[in-house]
Amino acid sequence: MKELFCFMKRYPEVKPFVFALVNTYRPTDSDRVTAERVFHAVRECYELGIFSFAAAGELLSILKSFFLRRTDSRRGNFLEAVLSRRGPVRLKGRVRRLNQCRLYRGRVKISDKEVDVAFSGPEGLEIHECKANMVRQWRDPLYKKTKKGRKLKFLNDVVEECGQRTFAFCTGLDGDFATEYIKELFKAYGYKNLLVAGREDLI
Repeated sequence: MKELFCFMKRYPEVKPFVFALVNTYRPTDSDRVTAERVFHAVRECYELGIFSFAAAGELLSILKSFFLRRTDSRRGNFLEAVLSRRGPVRLKGRVRRLNQCRLYRGRVKISDKEVDVAFSGPEGLEIHECKANMVRQWRDPLYKKTKKGRKLKFLNDVVEECGQRTFAFCTGLDGDFATEYIKELFKAYGYKNLLVAGREDLI
């Protein structure tokens, strides 16, 4: 994963293509299908003039190594790493970042549920539940009594529990349409405090 981040630092224009690949990857896809999708993404970047043929070969090798190891958790880890490097979406100024943490108010633990990424600073608290593909993760039904609904309710309630300067995000690598769809879905289920951050917020 380190090689992939180094490459994206050298060629930031490639980020949307890599993010889209991670977002649409399915662990049930065959190696052949995955390799073909990786090839077409790299070819498109090359044809757009983003990098040289030699760099295209380098990215092809990096992406094949990333995707063909068959570990779906790498996608979630990748998103958390992207967010950790990017920093908070809403908060400004200096912040402290914590990954895989529980929330406390003073010395009182709010819940046993973990937050994927949290930023805290003088301006407030920002928490993120990270899913590489939000549309696939947050499917109906999302009622508060379901497993997924209980997590959404927790995130929604944290905003009221911790106060006005608290921002709770569901964050993913989905494009604009999917991000807007998730926003409307959360509203329909009554999760009025939840914010949604998609691919464009992370680039």
